[in-house]
Amino acid sequence: MNKINYLTLSGTFMGLAGICMLLSENLGSETAKLLVPTLFGVGGVMALLFSEANKQHNIARQYHLLQGAGMVVFAILIGLIPDTLGEFLQYVTYFMLLFGLVEVLFGFTALNTGNKLNMSILISRFVAGIFNLVGALLILTISAADEESGLLVAGILVLIGGMAFVLFSFRIRKMPTTP
Repeated sequence: MNKINYLTLSGTFMGLAGICMLLSENLGSETAKLLVPTLFGVGGVMALLFSEANKQHNIARQYHLLQGAGMVVFAILIGLIPDTLGEFLQYVTYFMLLFGLVEVLFGFTALNTGNKLNMSILISRFVAGIFNLVGALLILTISAADEESGLLVAGILVLIGGMAFVLFSFRIRKMPTTP
């Protein structure tokens, strides 16, 4: 399999998890409780495989390793712990906060390497990080008043995050590769 396809699949599974969150009322809560963690877990495994396949880019490799491990841990946590929608939304909020912080830290780490950088990728990582941080605060604020609306916002943000990974994978396909 083309190693970039792992990143495409990671984003696809994350986007599907967002869609399941959006459709959870139609799917039924028990089905959604099974599908969302499964999709996140598989997406995380794909990110781990992408990380392993890209050993030549150390910072990106570390980032995707952390991303994949975080998605797998998140999947396990949301599959086992939350008993209520409110608890689930708390875990989604924590995940979004951590995901946003990792994106921002990746950007600063890349800046501190002194290596030649693709500035558009670096800027997109900073924007994604800020988007996730603001999104987490939005979920927290909205779900305090109405959990179903909080779930809707969370589903939209997860779907956007998955789509961003897919778009990013198509962007890096066009970049020259090193052996």
